[in-house]
Amino acid sequence: MFIAHRPPFTFMCALLLAATVSTGAAESALSAPDASATGVSASASSDIIELLEQTGALLEWDEFTRTGVLWSGLDSISFAAGESIAVANFDELLRVEPIIYDRGRLRVPRETFSVLADRLGRRADPVRLRPVKAIVIDPGHGGRDPGTFRSLTVDGETITYYEKDIVLEMGRYLKAELSKLLDGPEIHLTRESDVYLPLKERTEFAHALRDDPLDNVLFVSLHVNASPLPWTDARGVEIYYLPATQRRQVLEEEIAATLEPEVSSILNDLKEEEYTVESVLMGKAVLDAIARDLPDTPIERGVRVANFFVVREARMPSILIETGFINNRQDLELLATSEYRRELAAAIASGIAAYVRDFEQLQ
Repeated sequence: MFIAHRPPFTFMCALLLAATVSTGAAESALSAPDASATGVSASASSDIIELLEQTGALLEWDEFTRTGVLWSGLDSISFAAGESIAVANFDELLRVEPIIYDRGRLRVPRETFSVLADRLGRRADPVRLRPVKAIVIDPGHGGRDPGTFRSLTVDGETITYYEKDIVLEMGRYLKAELSKLLDGPEIHLTRESDVYLPLKERTEFAHALRDDPLDNVLFVSLHVNASPLPWTDARGVEIYYLPATQRRQVLEEEIAATLEPEVSSILNDLKEEEYTVESVLMGKAVLDAIARDLPDTPIERGVRVANFFVVREARMPSILIETGFINNRQDLELLATSEYRRELAAAIASGIAAYVRDFEQLQ
């Protein structure tokens, strides 16, 4: 289940409002009543998240107009909170008991739940409109490059924790979790042991996975943060992507060679912008999953821009995840344990998987 925030639903809103006018409805989607105003009790309805989990559908929701689209493969159902008309596949009107907006949640009456569940029923083989061929997990540093490190003394024993070891174990967990959550993409690690790997080889490995210039590959680099101070109050996860102002040659050489220079330049800019947007969406999906699954892990540092080598040289949607501050005592105590590394990897995998499902089904 993934609640997507993609382009606005102007066309869908127009259909719904037209349907509302044609049926003489008294209220518009912009003034949808809440549950108390309609008399629909919580016991007679279900949270829309239950519908998403049962059917595997995706929800695109516009908070301003209080309109939404439920997607299952190529099938869609558009609705406005509080309205008794829904639109299937943008051309078929359905009469339903209204979905209710209740204090920031969407509640689906039982009869409507049954109708929607039947129309959106989970597919055995989901349609992958834009299949992701591979996801590359890059545990930072390795071998003679330990990354950042700090020591903890527990019961009189001092143990030094190295970034290269923390992210390698987390990367292995992340690969295992993604392999369970996603059937389509290949899942790769740039390094599977404590070896030194030059930065250029990491991104070249990802590029080499493309059999076709248009194959979709994602790049996720794992690191541990550190501030210049011996110890810091800064803590939590933050995610980096390449700034939009950084321009590269991302259009495949095989394609660029067949085009006029001006056309090639325009297409290159469009592809660069696509990679920027997709990187931000992937980063946000990861932070949303961490906030949901590990609520005590701070994510307020957010999704940021930085000109790191691996996100700059990876010509694909790419993010670098700083999994915590090694020189923050709370973060270090967590990162020192395999249990937390596994939990954080599982949350990251959940976010990436949600992003991938959304990416693959977007037309």
